[in-house]
Amino acid sequence: MLKTLVTAAIGLLAFSANAQQGFSIKGNITGAKDGQKVMINYSAGEKAVKDSAIIRNGSFLLKGRVSDVTKAKITLKDLKEDKGPMTMEKMMAMDEQEFFLENRSFSLNGADIKTAMIKGGAAQADYLVLKSQLKPLQDKMKPLSEKMGQYFKEKNDKARDELFPQLRAIRVEMTKVEDDFIHQHPDSYVSLDLVSGRSGVIDPKKFEPFFSALSPRIRNSVKGKDLAARLKAAKKIDVGQPAMNFVQNNTEGQPVSLSSLKGKYVLVDFWASWCGPCRQENPNVVKAYQKFKDKNFEIIAVSLDDKKEPWLKAIEVDGLPWIHVSDLKGWKNAVATDYDVKAVPQNFLVGPDGIILAKNLRGEDLEKELGRLIK
Repeated sequence: MLKTLVTAAIGLLAFSANAQQGFSIKGNITGAKDGQKVMINYSAGEKAVKDSAIIRNGSFLLKGRVSDVTKAKITLKDLKEDKGPMTMEKMMAMDEQEFFLENRSFSLNGADIKTAMIKGGAAQADYLVLKSQLKPLQDKMKPLSEKMGQYFKEKNDKARDELFPQLRAIRVEMTKVEDDFIHQHPDSYVSLDLVSGRSGVIDPKKFEPFFSALSPRIRNSVKGKDLAARLKAAKKIDVGQPAMNFVQNNTEGQPVSLSSLKGKYVLVDFWASWCGPCRQENPNVVKAYQKFKDKNFEIIAVSLDDKKEPWLKAIEVDGLPWIHVSDLKGWKNAVATDYDVKAVPQNFLVGPDGIILAKNLRGEDLEKELGRLIK
């Protein structure tokens, strides 16, 4: 018993010492030139942190401190900064790599950042395992992704559409590898990151089994607690639950409540003028609205815009004749927060009794669901 307590105390002291000392990254890049800048980006709580170091004789040193294990990105910048617009080709050519950062000593060695070996810490060791498992599939996907980029550039819709199923099939295989990794490494921050990556739109039935598979230690981490809170919120807005009432101002500054529409089928639609997929989806929503607007159906669209002018212009340009509300607080929109909206577009179809009937109806699905419900 005494031996166990002593071991635990030593471990705690070691953890405390590491947390106080922070992290260090010693890098050696044989293909780098003197004067090039190495940039690192990571999160410290809710704060985004950026730091840099200059290459000297192929080497660099970065130091800092993180509050918890976090995913970071390290990038080697060209000596001559390209100030032109970002393109797909430029993104693919960027010399950068993601890794898991914690308060430990790290080494980075290679000809460039993209192919360098980064070592240090338990989470990064786990990440290297996952990367090795995914590599055969990534190698399989790379030439297809390059073709897809070419087809987009050429506006060759036919070839692009024919290639999508192949890319989708590989992505399904990659997801299976990631699923297995989560279950085989429940006490890993890498597994937590994979689960977090599926939290853009939380479907409790699909999400909870993966979250519950994580160890108590990981679930009680800062990110783990945040995901637990979001899962709890998602259960409150799942199909079969009463839709939470809200009040927000319309385009004329007049308050409108969801409860004022009770007795109708209502689509609560989260969108924004700057959201490309939202704007692409709008014609489908308009089509469904025109078909059912006189059959006890209404839409109340909640915008995540933070400026009124682009919001109003998008409504006019896209021809959206239904109810629009917003507090113009962007991602901090009060209704979006209550409904745990972390990605747009999202929608909730609410029945006349105020119960959520369906979620995230896309394409023709909205029209089909309304046709099934409204006779």
